[in-house]
Amino acid sequence: MTAQIFLIAPADADLATFAPILEGALASVPVSALFLPRGSRGENAYKDFVKVAAPIAQAEGCAVLIEGEPGWVRTLGADGLHVLGSGKALPTARAAVSALKPQLIVGAGPAASRHDAMTLGELDIDYVFFGPLEGDLPAEARDMATWWSETMEVPAVLSDPQADGETADASGCEFLAVGESVWKAPQGAAIALSQIAQRLESF
Repeated sequence: MTAQIFLIAPADADLATFAPILEGALASVPVSALFLPRGSRGENAYKDFVKVAAPIAQAEGCAVLIEGEPGWVRTLGADGLHVLGSGKALPTARAAVSALKPQLIVGAGPAASRHDAMTLGELDIDYVFFGPLEGDLPAEARDMATWWSETMEVPAVLSDPQADGETADASGCEFLAVGESVWKAPQGAAIALSQIAQRLESF
């Protein structure tokens, strides 16, 4: 089974600059999901960002996940909500499942422990997220994601923001989340993403 790509947008990308880069990247290879972090944006600025970025992704058959209030998902035309956090995110994740499922997607994480992952997974969410949104992937998070994918039915998203065409490895998980290496690649985001996809297909 080839892992699917879960793409993380830059947290504070300039909208005018980012939109054409995103369009080119998503046209290069199939991407299952795009997560749009809020970063330091205020509510209105974040909503404006989603309103521009979401249709670009959806035109390529890519599901768009946002953060924030469950009600924003329908208002902004997104496909689902990513609830950030682990144990403390349980009430928010539970409320999101109640408000959005089964029509829309709900995922949560990064899970900080096996216990938190199992508790999140019991909420009927669509995936559990392991690893950071930015920076290096700790070995412990990779090991936990592998354990989850081998033992649980809820899909795992392993996040390795620095993964590239030479290092990308989903470790048996259904999804590999990438981001920083794609947007900062000297060869451009579209080529970087294509290289990651080719490596994942080689496993």
